[in-house]
Amino acid sequence: MSLKAGVAGAAAALIALGASTGALAHPAAHNAAACSVGSGEGYGYTYLTSLSVSHTTCATGVKLVRHKGKLSGWRCTKKVLDTSPVQYDARMTCTDHSSRVTYMFTQNT
Repeated sequence: MSLKAGVAGAAAALIALGASTGALAHPAAHNAAACSVGSGEGYGYTYLTSLSVSHTTCATGVKLVRHKGKLSGWRCTKKVLDTSPVQYDARMTCTDHSSRVTYMFTQNT
């Protein structure tokens, strides 16, 4: 192998290494997070059991929860996961363009 070919190969390896470490230094635009709900009480449901957001903030997620998914620009769907004579568990998924808020709750009936 010539010196010129060796230098070109080393340069290509460094560029590839820089590209791969650059990907680690700048996380993908996925931006998903699980948000703390504390005891789960005080959100407008009997219990809020989980809250996760993607491409938005936990504060926006909490605002959606407190307004039961009724915020301008947001489209929400509710899926009841389990029912009993006294309560039900459900998942609410709300989207606004690329932003998504998903939360699960228990509601006494």
